[in-house]
Amino acid sequence: MVVTVLVTGFEPYLEYTTNPTQEIATLLDGKEINGISYSGAVLPVDYTRLEDELLRHINDARPSLIIGTGLAPGRAKISLEKIAINYMFSKEPDNSGRKASGERIDRSLEDGIFSLLSVEKLSDLLNSLNIPAEVSLSAGAYLCNYAMFIIVREARKLGIKGGFVHFPADTKLSSVLQDRSLPSMELETMLRAVKIISEYEASGRASFNA
Repeated sequence: MVVTVLVTGFEPYLEYTTNPTQEIATLLDGKEINGISYSGAVLPVDYTRLEDELLRHINDARPSLIIGTGLAPGRAKISLEKIAINYMFSKEPDNSGRKASGERIDRSLEDGIFSLLSVEKLSDLLNSLNIPAEVSLSAGAYLCNYAMFIIVREARKLGIKGGFVHFPADTKLSSVLQDRSLPSMELETMLRAVKIISEYEASGRASFNA
């Protein structure tokens, strides 16, 4: 049986003129690999549009699993996010120029909701395959946290799995920024990690050549 996985990424934002998660979502869209049919969606870095766009992609894809991805410049490992907070705050504006100043995402829900992915087991699995990974207890309060909150909320409603993964800058972005001190990771490694996460969550195992 083919399992449908929705993988979301984000468009470039602020000084980050490329975004590896946009490429991850785009490259996986329409692919069928090891019994998994991938639907990729690139989300806007825009507080006023994000939720509607994300809900539309979920409704269109009808997935069994949702993996949100986002860029976390400065992090050296893949961060499997454990919790999304019911809070939006940003010092920097989104791509429409808007900042969030402490609004709740959903007044009907609790202050935080946990990922529906097996983040601890996934971290161990990725590290065992020489892909640097860690469990993260903070997805921030910017658009990535917002997306994670919506993903987990909707996944709970649908009775499916869902969560969020932060990635380091890729080598292309690091080169564009001309910042040799910025930790980076090859895009192919990131893609492999998403495939491994998808396979594990879909079947409880992952192929070593994912």
